[in-house]
Amino acid sequence: MHPRFFGTERGPALEKIRATLDRYAAAGIDSLFMLVKDTSGHVYYRSGTGVPDPAYDWDFFGAFLDEARARRMTVHPWFCVFPEGGLLGEVRAHPEWLIAGRGGELVRTVNPALPEVRAYEVGLMAELAARYPVDWIHLDYIRFPCEPEEPYFSYDARTRELCKAETGVDPLALKARDSGNPFWNAWLEWNRDQVTRFVAELRTALRAAGRPVRISAAVFPDPANAAVLIGQDWVRWAAEGLVDMLCPMLYTNDAALFEALARRATALGRGGGRTGGLLVCPGIGIGTSHNQATPEIMAAEVGVSRSLGADGVVFFSSSSLTEPFLKALEDARRR
Repeated sequence: MHPRFFGTERGPALEKIRATLDRYAAAGIDSLFMLVKDTSGHVYYRSGTGVPDPAYDWDFFGAFLDEARARRMTVHPWFCVFPEGGLLGEVRAHPEWLIAGRGGELVRTVNPALPEVRAYEVGLMAELAARYPVDWIHLDYIRFPCEPEEPYFSYDARTRELCKAETGVDPLALKARDSGNPFWNAWLEWNRDQVTRFVAELRTALRAAGRPVRISAAVFPDPANAAVLIGQDWVRWAAEGLVDMLCPMLYTNDAALFEALARRATALGRGGGRTGGLLVCPGIGIGTSHNQATPEIMAAEVGVSRSLGADGVVFFSSSSLTEPFLKALEDARRR
C-alpha cells in the first residue's frame, strides 16, 4: 500500500483509510504492507533523519497504524531500502555513497558495500521501530540494482579498497570478468555478503526496541540467480534466522510457472533448518510490470499457495486490488 493511494489531505485520507481497511477485513485481509520509504528516499513517518514527502504535513504512518491496530490488523512498515532517486538529505550530502559503475557513472542507489550506507539505512528502520509500536519491518529493494545491467556493483575506490582488504581482489584490475575466474567469483560473493551483512546488522539494531520486531522481505523469484546477480541470498537469510517472513515476488499469470516457483520457495523456506517458524508468503501480482491478473487467476494462485502449505499470500498492490478481486476473496472466505 502506498500513502498516495489515500491522498495527501488528512481528513479525506483518514476517511479512505477507514473504508478501505473495513473492506479488506471483510475480504479476509489481516496484514498490511504500508510504504514508509519510497524509491526517491522520501519517508512517510516522523523522522529526525529521513526527508519527509513535502505533500504530507501530518503523521500519515502514525494515523494509518492507529486505524489498522483498531481493526487488529498487522502492519509491516515497507522500506525501499537502497534506492535513493531523489538524492535527499544525507544522501545529497554524501554522493560518494552512490553506486559507481566501471566508467564512474553513478546510479541513484546507495551502495550496500559501504558500512556508512548500511548504518544510515538501518538507522531509519531502527528509528521507526523506536517511535511506533510496530511488530515488523519490511524490506524491499534489499539488493543491488538490476539495471542498467546485472551484476551492477560499485567500482568506486573505497569499495575496491574494502574488497581488496578482505579478499585480496581489486575488481577493476581483473581482465577476465566471468565465472571461470576465481577472483571474479570472489568479487561477486563479497558483494553478496554485504547485503547479508546489512540484514544481520538490522536484526541486531532492532533488538534495541525492547520488544520483538520481526523482519519480512520481498525477494526475487529465483534464489540462485538473485544471490549472484543482485546479491540477494535469501536462502541463507532463512537458514541463519535473519528474516522471519519471505515474500517471493511471483508475479506471473502462468499457472505452471507460479506453482513451480511457489513450490521451490516454500521448500527452501522450510528447509533452512530453523526452529521458530519462518513464514513463507508468495507474492501474487494483481497489477504489476510483469502481469495483469484476473480475479480467477488470483483465486487459483491463492489455492496453489494453500495446497503447498504456504503461510499466506501477499497481494501487489492496493491500487490494483479493486472490488472484483475483493469480492472473489470474500466469496472464497464464505465457502
